[in-house]
Amino acid sequence: MTAGAEAAPGGVVGGGPYGVPQDTGEAFDLAAANLTVTIGYGPGLFDGRFGLADRRPEALRELPAFAGDDLDPARSGGDLCIQACADDPQVAVHAVRNLVRMGFGVVAVRWSQLGFGRTSSTSTAQVTPRNMFGFKDGTANLKAEDPVALDEHVWVDPAEATGGAAWLAGGSYLVARRIRMHIEVWDRSTLQDQQDTIGRDKKVGAPLGRRDEFDEPDFAALGADGAPRIPVDSHVALAHHSNLQGVRILRRGYNFTDGSDGQGHLDAGLFFIAFVRDPFRQFVPMQQALARADRLNEYIEHTGSALFACPPGLRDGQDWGAQLFG
Repeated sequence: MTAGAEAAPGGVVGGGPYGVPQDTGEAFDLAAANLTVTIGYGPGLFDGRFGLADRRPEALRELPAFAGDDLDPARSGGDLCIQACADDPQVAVHAVRNLVRMGFGVVAVRWSQLGFGRTSSTSTAQVTPRNMFGFKDGTANLKAEDPVALDEHVWVDPAEATGGAAWLAGGSYLVARRIRMHIEVWDRSTLQDQQDTIGRDKKVGAPLGRRDEFDEPDFAALGADGAPRIPVDSHVALAHHSNLQGVRILRRGYNFTDGSDGQGHLDAGLFFIAFVRDPFRQFVPMQQALARADRLNEYIEHTGSALFACPPGLRDGQDWGAQLFG
């Protein structure tokens, strides 16, 4: 499917009129659209049901509760993760649908989320995209052109994946959080309140008090009123690595709009996805700081959460699961 082919050779109609198609067909005339598929394993997979308890990485355990969470169990957790990304959402959905179809009778879908409009650039060649609040998101994100930073913050070091967890060496942890944004409340807020909440200029994305998007924020600069130009409880101030003992993450989230909530409000927001070397040394302290004091909390709530361990990419001829089950 990543090459633009059917899920199985001749899968759409090749089995004849009395055979069950081995491809659902909705991507039959479409290009591959840069489809990629990432597989992850949740903590529950290692609970003893499948004889994998001794292969669970130490950092693969349930995330702690955070202040303000309103998590829906039906949108959280899971034993397996399938993340399909493509330039065409129909190609991505086709991939997930066919993998689920192949697993019928063995696996079932716990929850799913369709996202659009990448919200963080992961390369210096990309323009920083905007989230549903209209602000550039992930300006300070890690970039693919910085392999040293990726080794430090994203890829699991072999020295940390010892014993039965050696299958994760070179892989990463995927943190997923479904963040509902209260769009209507935000849309009635003044521009200055929005900018103070985020800590950046809405038009160009510059830190408040600076001119360009990629200028380093100056958290010591004071405004005319003598208060910090970037509010200490702004999202940027609390999430910046200089205020988190160097903690950084690779953001790779997406916007979502899931219709309305039945009360005249959009069910929309950010499907936050991050890849980290160790979720409990990176994501957890960052989210604890944000949950405790972020001015943005007035406008958002976390409604779904999951953590998965993603093994490194496959070698030629290697099957999915070979690292863990082989």
